Amino acid sequence: MSEMPDARNLTRTELRKAIIRLRLEMQRQQIRQEGELLLQPLKQARSLGQNLRSGLSGSAPLWGAGGAAALALLLGRKRRWSRLLRVGIALVPIILQMRSKPDPQGPPAPRRASDD
Repeated sequence: MSEMPDARNLTRTELRKAIIRLRLEMQRQQIRQEGELLLQPLKQARSLGQNLRSGLSGSAPLWGAGGAAALALLLGRKRRWSRLLRVGIALVPIILQMRSKPDPQGPPAPRRASDD
């Protein structure tokens, strides 16, 4: 907004108009700032979702299998529940280990006893 003109040369009505313009501009800025504060959690959730989607894009089949296993757990009988839970607990370390290691180019070359 432009600077307020010299108040000595303005009439009373022009001063009132200038004050009203300044108040309106201040209210616009307050509304803009409050809107940004209200939208900040939404923006954070949006960026979290995008990061999650980009991070999981390579392991989508794994998540699909996990979802199928979760449905089987929820819809199965009590006996199946405990059995599948044990299998899931046993597979978690293996899956995490597979995700953390890069894909090897090939099997390592066998070592000879004379190389030691």
